[in-house]
Amino acid sequence: MLNQEQFDQLVRLGLAQYGIEVSDAELAVIRAFEHVYGPSRDALVTADLSDVEPELGLDPSRAP
Repeated sequence: MLNQEQFDQLVRLGLAQYGIEVSDAELAVIRAFEHVYGPSRDALVTADLSDVEPELGLDPSRAP
């Protein structure tokens, strides 16, 4: 788990490699999104879905 200073540095360096500078206001918004959506995202990434059967006959053009 990253502390706030480490998270800020990770965000700034990660975006800097694409030439994107992050203001303090933008960083505050990114922190808020991470606080709200981060735990659910992490749970989904670590979920073991090996026992879930794939949806067969999926047709995205029709409602389920």
